[in-house]
Amino acid sequence: MAHAVAFRHRLEPACGVRASWVVERRRGEVVGVLTAAPPLGWIGSIEMLSPEHRSYVAHHIVEVEALSIAPQVRGCRLGHRLIKTAAAHYAGLGYWLMLGTTTVLSLAPYYRQVGFTVLEPGERIAVADPLGMVLHRPAEGHVVQMRKALRTEVTVVGNQMPDGTPLQLLTQVLGPLAGSPEVVRHDDGSLTISGGGVRQTLDARTAGMMERMYRTPVTEAEVREGMAEALRYGLEPLMAARLRKASGYSLPELMGPPRSAGTSTGRR
Repeated sequence: MAHAVAFRHRLEPACGVRASWVVERRRGEVVGVLTAAPPLGWIGSIEMLSPEHRSYVAHHIVEVEALSIAPQVRGCRLGHRLIKTAAAHYAGLGYWLMLGTTTVLSLAPYYRQVGFTVLEPGERIAVADPLGMVLHRPAEGHVVQMRKALRTEVTVVGNQMPDGTPLQLLTQVLGPLAGSPEVVRHDDGSLTISGGGVRQTLDARTAGMMERMYRTPVTEAEVREGMAEALRYGLEPLMAARLRKASGYSLPELMGPPRSAGTSTGRR
C-alpha cells in the first residue's frame, strides 16, 4: 500500500479517483496507510449500465479498499483520522457515498465510531439510480458491508426485494445525469424538451404515453430478460423493458424489425 502511495498510482479519468494516505511517525517510518477508489469491480459487473453511466457512478461512490495501522501505534485513533481525511477529500470532489467491507465481525464497533453504518453479514448494498434502476451490491455470507454518507442529502428508504426480503434503499446518492434535458409541462398537457441545441414539443397524447412508460416499475429480471433484444434496437435496456410493459407489446410489434436484421423500412 505504501508503495502505491509512493508512486502516486492513478486511474484513468473516466474510472473516477483513486487516492491514498500514509501516517509517518518519523520521516520514512510508515505506521498507517489507507487506500480508496471507486468499486470498479462491482460497477463493471452491472451489465445494464452503459460505459458513460458506469463512469458517472464511479464519480459518486468510493470504497475504502484497505486500511492498515501498525501494531505499535494502535489505540491512537490514527485509523479514524485517515478515514475522516479520506471522506472529506472525496466529499470535496463531489462524491456522495463511501463504502467498505470487512470479514472481521469484531471491527463493527470501530467503524461505527467513525460514522459507518455496518450491515449484517451477507446483507447487500442497494443504491437508487436516476434511470429508475436499483444497483444491488450483494455480499457473501461471511462478508460485512458498510456505508457512510458523504452528503446530508443521502437518505435511506425501507423497501423490499421481489421475494419480500427487506431492503434498505439508498436514495439521493446518484442525482440526475449532468446535461440532462430541460422538460417543461404546458397547461394543455404537452411537453417541451430542450437540450443539446435541440428543442422539441410533444403533444399531450404522446407526452402521456411517455410519462406512463417512465412510471412503469420493472424488475431486474424483466430488464435482463429483454436486454439482448433492446441492444439490437439500440435502446437502453431499462427503457425498453418499461416500454414493453407499459404498452403490452413487444419491441418488434412496436418498432418493426431491428436495423441489424437487414430488412428495409418499407416493409413495416
